Amino acid sequence: MATKETPKAPETAVAVAAPKSTAVAMPVNWRDRMKQVAVKVAEVEAPSGGFISFKSGRLNIGDQVMPGDKIECIVVDYLLHNKYFNTPYNPKVQSSPGCYAFAREEENMEPSDGAEDPQADHCAECPMNEWESAGNGGRGKACTNSRRLWVLPASVVNGPDKVRVTDFLQCDMPATSIKNFSKFANDCAASGNAPFQFIVEMSVKPHPTSLFQVHFKALEQIKDEAVLEALATRNWKRSQDAFPVYPTKEELAEKAAGGSAKY
Repeated sequence: MATKETPKAPETAVAVAAPKSTAVAMPVNWRDRMKQVAVKVAEVEAPSGGFISFKSGRLNIGDQVMPGDKIECIVVDYLLHNKYFNTPYNPKVQSSPGCYAFAREEENMEPSDGAEDPQADHCAECPMNEWESAGNGGRGKACTNSRRLWVLPASVVNGPDKVRVTDFLQCDMPATSIKNFSKFANDCAASGNAPFQFIVEMSVKPHPTSLFQVHFKALEQIKDEAVLEALATRNWKRSQDAFPVYPTKEELAEKAAGGSAKY
């Protein structure tokens, strides 16, 4: 005889509690958060060193054209710089000037020991540093008078540690822009300040007679004493460095062949 199964009692529904939210409320308002993100991006994406170029009237860092052809930076140090190329310009071949000089005062300008084709004992008496020496019926000099600048991105003002570890960017001023830089430097000196006490906008703008010029506009005076101390230290340390030396023809040839020559 088949045994009759006892019907099962209906299961009691158990309510499952919804998971608790682990979201944390943003501690600042959205406007402040945008500023925080902008500062962080500036720190992370700040240029890590290299050369600023003004080729074709555009402000480039490496191969990247800067938005608006401008950057905000701090000029930590600079040198007077003359350079004479004894070979025709070839955009496809990297070359060093045959004669060049660096100094902090005009009277000390003389060819570097590393120059492979010095043109005179002193720049003041060099025929390549005379007006109209460039030829082609123009008034220009065969030797380019410039300024070599060492700058830091403006984002280093976020703390002295940034000043101490951030790599310098370097650039050579076009001869037609020296007056603009000299005016900025002289304005700083006239107010009893060093150039590195200011955040500066460096920009490239078209010019009716020289195609383009580099301009300097002081945006903000740095007040943080810890940052100023770190900047003064970087300035002093850079002033103790040996003057720059261009790579030799052999070093450039090695680099072109895939070697590890410096530049």
